[in-house]
Amino acid sequence: MAKNTLSSGANTYNYVRASMSSASKEIMPIATNDNIVQIGTIMLNDQYQPMLNEFIHGLVNRIALTIIENKSTYNNPLARFKKGSVPLGTDIQELYTNPAQGEDYVFDNNAMAKLLTITDPDTHVAYYRRNRQRKFPKTISREQLTGAFVSWDNFNEFITSITNSLYSGNYIEEYQWTKDLIDGAYDNDKIITEKVDDVIDEASGKAFVKKCRELFLNFKFPSSKYNAYSKFSGAKGKITTWTDESRICVIITNKVLSTIDVDVLAQAFNMDKANFMGSVISIDEFKNNSIKAVICDESWLKIYDNLLKFEDFYNGSTMATNLWLHAWNTFAISPFANAVALVTEEPVPATNIAFNDESKTITGTEQEETLNLTLTPTEATTDVEFISDDTSIAEVVKVDNKSCKVTSKGEGETTITAITDNNLSDEITITVTGE
Repeated sequence: MAKNTLSSGANTYNYVRASMSSASKEIMPIATNDNIVQIGTIMLNDQYQPMLNEFIHGLVNRIALTIIENKSTYNNPLARFKKGSVPLGTDIQELYTNPAQGEDYVFDNNAMAKLLTITDPDTHVAYYRRNRQRKFPKTISREQLTGAFVSWDNFNEFITSITNSLYSGNYIEEYQWTKDLIDGAYDNDKIITEKVDDVIDEASGKAFVKKCRELFLNFKFPSSKYNAYSKFSGAKGKITTWTDESRICVIITNKVLSTIDVDVLAQAFNMDKANFMGSVISIDEFKNNSIKAVICDESWLKIYDNLLKFEDFYNGSTMATNLWLHAWNTFAISPFANAVALVTEEPVPATNIAFNDESKTITGTEQEETLNLTLTPTEATTDVEFISDDTSIAEVVKVDNKSCKVTSKGEGETTITAITDNNLSDEITITVTGE
């Protein structure tokens, strides 16, 4: 069999061409390394606009999606915690049954009478529902297509620029959402915590490694100490969990990882450095600076893909094609898995939040006002986000968990909402008037 010596761009074109209608294939020649200009002349002929639309549709759905799927499992440092795909519209149910309780052996009439007694299994259930539905837009203009059909290298760069742009947007959000799961678990006291000193020198580094070693050893034994099941609403008693050492992961900030002796930490987990680094996921930082690392069963984070799909639409008025990458996921934490956050401060969930004012009037545009928020208790660690209902009237930027800055943009009235991870919220009305 002759070796395929076509360029990557020509191969891509031929792959998409093969999926098109017979009528289009009669017009579009098979790519060689030298006929890109000829193909471009045909493609960009106004007479063949429907054919060009068909080609872009095939390119988007067959090529771009493949590239994105391959990269999303490679680059995301937290992709190890993705659990695969589930059908749309399907809630995820997780069941956990406690180990059976032993009884003393008794040989008497009462024991014989219990022969047909039903012993119900101590089963607990958790449900997870899709909570991320995002789309990432991109426009393919006629000008871009004209530049792409100059050479196969240009054509390949054109494809790569589009897919990388869409992929990067989705990748960054998936990574941030996964980190936010951990922040949210800490904010809302849904994870076991162990207090440690900040890792700043050799002594604190050794103490940190010692605590990691202790947790690694204890995770392997049946216990109710290292799962947060009893902290979840609807919990019934406690459950007993344990983790095989091959399933224990360490999610750790780069600041801590750069300070401690990684070889020593690997030894604490009974692994050589090469194998150990496969179980360590280093990240830049958490929103809560108090969180230094999380040691967990890999089943603790529940992340499922529900939908990853491209849609495209040709806009005749601009002679451009709009396309969207739709990414739907389920992000959750399991109450049935071991997980411990190593923190410098214990979490203090907020029980109430309230703006210090019910309303605020701003005179003129491009004027700034600071809004203050009261948290109860005052030392609450719960993360707060600020949202403007109408950014054309007022934009909002978070300063810290207790304040934000509002910039007036146009006359009218809007609402600024403060909301926490544990679903507390309060609103303030902002009115912007003329000079």
